[in-house]
Parts: sequence; C-alpha cells; structure tokens
Amino acid sequence: MRKNTLAHFLTTLAFMALSGTACQQQTDEEKTLASTHPKLEESLQRDSLQAPDKVEQNPELYERYRLRMDAYQSDEAFRVQETYSGRLAPLDEASHADARQFRTALQEGLKQGVNFAGRYTVVTVGCGTTCQEHYVVDRQSGKVLDKLQSSTGAQFSPDSRIFIVNPPDSSHNYVECPYCEPAAYVLEDGEFRKLPEGQ
Repeated sequence: MRKNTLAHFLTTLAFMALSGTACQQQTDEEKTLASTHPKLEESLQRDSLQAPDKVEQNPELYERYRLRMDAYQSDEAFRVQETYSGRLAPLDEASHADARQFRTALQEGLKQGVNFAGRYTVVTVGCGTTCQEHYVVDRQSGKVLDKLQSSTGAQFSPDSRIFIVNPPDSSHNYVECPYCEPAAYVLEDGEFRKLPEGQ
C-alpha cells in the first residue's frame, strides 16, 4: 500500500514539474516572438491609435473641411451678380458624349430652372452606390458644359460659381472614408477648376 501511495505521489510530482516547464517554455516563446518583432509591434500599436472607430474621434478634420468650404462659398470673388432670366434653352444632345445616354434624366432635371452660377442648371444622375454625376447645362445654349462626380452629394447655389463635391458632414468618418473628402471647384469659361486645399 505504501509503495502504491509513494508511486502515485512521485507521478503527480513529475506531472506538476512537467506542466510548469511547459508553461515556462510557452512564456519564453511568447517573449521571444515579441522581442524579435519590435517594429511590427510598434506599427500595430501606432495604427490602432490612428484608426478611430467612432465619428466623434475626428471632429477636427471635419471642422477643417467645413471652414475651408465656408470660406470659398462666402468669397465675393466667386459671387454672381446677375441671374439669367431669358428663354431657357432645351437640352443640346450633341453637346456632350453622355447627353443622349442620359437624355431622359437630363431633360427632367432641366425643369428645375437655373440653380447654379446665374445661368446654369446642375442635373444630378446616379452612377451606382455612393456615386453621383453632376452635369452643368448652360440655359442660354442648352449645351452640357462639364460634369463632376461625387460620393456623398454636392452643394451649389444660383448666386455663386463655387461647386462643393462631398460637402462637409459631421456624420462622416474622414479617416475611414477618404473618398468622402470634400473638394471645392469653381466654374470658369464653362469648365470646372479645382481650388487648392487651403486659401
């Protein structure tokens, strides 16, 4: 009986020693793995800090976009003094490669009348999920002059030549959605020119 008890005790002791050694080896392996990849570890920590998962974590970026777009829209240099009030020309389908393809949508949109830069109508046509194309039609000639594409819409007015693509929106996370970034354009001689990032 004593021999059996002693054998059992020795077996248990050996098992505990082996378990402790295995745990120690695993800990040593983990430490070795971490120590051999310090740059990877630093990169992961840095990336996790720069990738917010909530919109509220990048309000400064939204505010910067908002202030820049507001400055362009209030700039008197882009203000239109007169609005065209003559006969509104019908769509000139030969003026643009897309005019025939989107004839129905463009003709329907022209019913809005002048809504941009004093004598133009902007007609928005969907081009897929998070995609819009904005066509500018001269209401004196009916010609489609230019178009811009956006992901989250556009902002423009009848008394300004400024056209905002993806207007600032506090609900967007600009860190995770770079294609949502706002941009400002000005219509000059029938074509859009992108304005610089800052004034």
